[in-house]
Amino acid sequence: MRIILYTGKGGVGKTSISAATAVRSAELGHRTLLLSTDTAHSLSDSFDKRIGKRPVRVMENLTAQEIDVNNELVENWGKIQEFVVKFLKKQGFEDFMAHEFSIFPGMEELFSLLVLERYEGEGSHDVAIIDCAPTGSTIRMLSFPDIIRWYMEKFFHIERKIVKAVRPVAERLADIPLPTDDVYVSIEDLYVKVHEIKELLTESESSSIRLVCNPQKMVIKESQRVYTYLSLFGFSVDAVIMNRILPDEIRDTYFGQWKRAQKRHLREAGDSFRPIPIFHGNLFNREIVGLKLLASMAEDIFGEEDPTQVFYRERPMVIEERNGDYALTLRLPFTEKEDLDMWVKGDELILTIGNFKRNIFLPRSLSSLKVKGARFEDGRLVVAFGR
Repeated sequence: MRIILYTGKGGVGKTSISAATAVRSAELGHRTLLLSTDTAHSLSDSFDKRIGKRPVRVMENLTAQEIDVNNELVENWGKIQEFVVKFLKKQGFEDFMAHEFSIFPGMEELFSLLVLERYEGEGSHDVAIIDCAPTGSTIRMLSFPDIIRWYMEKFFHIERKIVKAVRPVAERLADIPLPTDDVYVSIEDLYVKVHEIKELLTESESSSIRLVCNPQKMVIKESQRVYTYLSLFGFSVDAVIMNRILPDEIRDTYFGQWKRAQKRHLREAGDSFRPIPIFHGNLFNREIVGLKLLASMAEDIFGEEDPTQVFYRERPMVIEERNGDYALTLRLPFTEKEDLDMWVKGDELILTIGNFKRNIFLPRSLSSLKVKGARFEDGRLVVAFGR
């Protein structure tokens, strides 16, 4: 199944472009699924049709659904959340606050994506298009699998053994609830699901992320940072959509300064995102609502091209043998040397860029070697390993 995730700063037209892509995909005969994982769903507004938590047939070959986050939370986090709430209440939190703190950032959107895996298993669709939350939430959502993997690899089994041994005494002496076996089983089940969805989304031959921007300096800068973070966590970006460009027929002097600024930003974006293709979408003279206007929007952006194809392929991380040594190459566009911290600890390569950190578990062929050096090459970090 071809999977396309759209994300971008709030208000750039991400939902409209997701819906337009889905309409064009369906017109081309692809069995298309459109999902919204944004907690502030707006697919219903785009189609001018009621779309809810169950799949709705929008047109031939197109089904849309706004994921019920609460239902996914109960199914995937229910047992664990019960324990977290119980623990927090023992620490003096009020019931409402305990429930609020039991949901971690990015978790709601991630659990919504788990629905995608069920559809993948059914084989009932050729294309899945995901209207994601704005960029900050998307980054937290996509980095969560690495966080839970690190916890499972480093602490889970040790912690489970310790808790099982001390639970009878500890709960009597400290009056603190400790996780029961069914909580640990729920954590293991969640880990398996999250790992599988991460594998699905990082398969660059079938899955990719598209960044939606407006030709404005602040929006483009945020998209560049998001592109860096997505590369850091192993996700492939195959296109950038520049939306709401003032068309040539607008000749009013009031918009002259805006048009000149947009042209400048479009040139700069083209230079900085190259070789990733950039598609342009004009500002329409009306609100994009309904199938007809969504189809017009898709034609304006993609022309005659099939928007479901993979427009650019590059694996964000590659390991190659070079003259008996090994080189790990990680694409980190828009990153300066001084922005990056890197170190190796045991079998982990640890990278931090800004507020984001990734622990990359090294394969056995590298973890037994020493780091011989690291350098930047054309937006890529190259780490050399040898004996």
